[in-house]
Amino acid sequence: MELKSAYEKKLLAFTGQVGDLAHNEIKTVNLNCSLAQASRLLINPTINYLVVLRKNIPVGIVTQQHFPTSKTNNNEFYNDSDYEFVSKIMDTRLISVQKNKPVFDTLIFMLKHNINSLLVMDGKKSIGVISQQDWLSVQINYPTQIIKKIRESDSIKKISALRVDSKKVIWDTFIKEENAVSLTNIITVVNDAIGKRIQQIAIAEMEMQGKGTPPVKFAWIGMGSEGRKAQTIRSDQDNGIIFENVPENEYENVKNWFLEFAEIVVNGLHECGFPLCTGNIMATNPELCNSIDIWKEQFEFIITKATTQQLLEASIYFDFRCIYGKEELANELWEFLFESMKIHNFFMRHFSENLLEASRPPVRKWRWRFPSFFKIAPPPFDIKREGTAPLDAAIRLLALHNEIKETNTLKRLQAILEKGNMHKSLADSVHVAFDFILKLRFKLEFTMDTEIKSFNHTVDPKDLSQIELRKLKDTLKTIYEVQDYAFKEVTGLSIPWSMK
Repeated sequence: MELKSAYEKKLLAFTGQVGDLAHNEIKTVNLNCSLAQASRLLINPTINYLVVLRKNIPVGIVTQQHFPTSKTNNNEFYNDSDYEFVSKIMDTRLISVQKNKPVFDTLIFMLKHNINSLLVMDGKKSIGVISQQDWLSVQINYPTQIIKKIRESDSIKKISALRVDSKKVIWDTFIKEENAVSLTNIITVVNDAIGKRIQQIAIAEMEMQGKGTPPVKFAWIGMGSEGRKAQTIRSDQDNGIIFENVPENEYENVKNWFLEFAEIVVNGLHECGFPLCTGNIMATNPELCNSIDIWKEQFEFIITKATTQQLLEASIYFDFRCIYGKEELANELWEFLFESMKIHNFFMRHFSENLLEASRPPVRKWRWRFPSFFKIAPPPFDIKREGTAPLDAAIRLLALHNEIKETNTLKRLQAILEKGNMHKSLADSVHVAFDFILKLRFKLEFTMDTEIKSFNHTVDPKDLSQIELRKLKDTLKTIYEVQDYAFKEVTGLSIPWSMK
């Protein structure tokens, strides 16, 4: 399939559907197709892919690169006496996608799972193939190349240089497109790739120091913005380690191994531009490097005994996800969390009140309520503390109430909607608000000097256009509304006057 222009190719990379970008130079063959037949088919310049079928169901894919010799590239053929079938050489890791799937979402999936190509389907019929190379053809500096280089890097220093490059790519590719959600998606993929590679390097370093491999299986978890897949270019570290249970007499040695390992990883992330957490929410903190049973004890304390301040500080834990290692450990902790909340049902009431006490958008303050024709601008406000944080917290509360393991705010929102526990009109408004408030935050961070060590998230409405200011007020009203909704939905109570 040939697109009309370079501009259309660029546009499709963000807004199109997979079917618009897929190559249709494919041919289907059966499992009993011989290598000789397959090689002759692939000599044809109009055929780049052979999709192998079993009872009309795609089970594999074959290209010239799958053949054990270069005969197809040299215009030579296998002999008909070669009785091997394509099933011997085909790639069985065949993953398909429907043609109406958004192109960008598909790319994120491919990058996350390191998939080179996907089979594009129209219902049950294969109509083409899409590969990572397709994005390289429309975006020269696309993150695909950076992620590939990160995965191949053999030192922290090289990864650090690549992260610097990634910031420019992120700016050039996404800020100009005004797509904040897409931006967070690609930042997540890049940062996850960096984190995984640093941990692999750290394990190798522990071995070189004679300390051996990990003594038991473990999960490196991200929390906070990292857990929500909502990091920005200035997000700090929020991480921890869950390791398998071990006998009591082995516990300290095992824990010390992981603390030393965490030191290498945390310092490596810091070297790559991820600031250390000022609140010490990092795997180097002994309280955040523990066996699964100890983690359960900590969560039990939060649910049953935490003070208001402790609960506020601990809410970051409820965004945890596995970045590297044994994901089952993180899933086990989620299951424990949900079961414990059922037993101690007063916790959600406490947590709901904490949501409103922590922060409310300033939109109901008197200087925010003047009509635009008075031309009185509202005062500066903290876009993180009074914008993104209360929105994330409201959706987190609803997700916990609905026993949703997903940690990303928009995916939590979608799951809540699918369960029928929110009106679509409110969910749509929240989606718009999330995108706008995040867009403002990214613009603020990208326009600040990257060398500034201290950074606040203060936005002055005087710097916004009248259209932006109107959108900002609508956004903050939506955040206020979803906070109210979350409290009432979870507690079944009206909001106390003191919290309005």
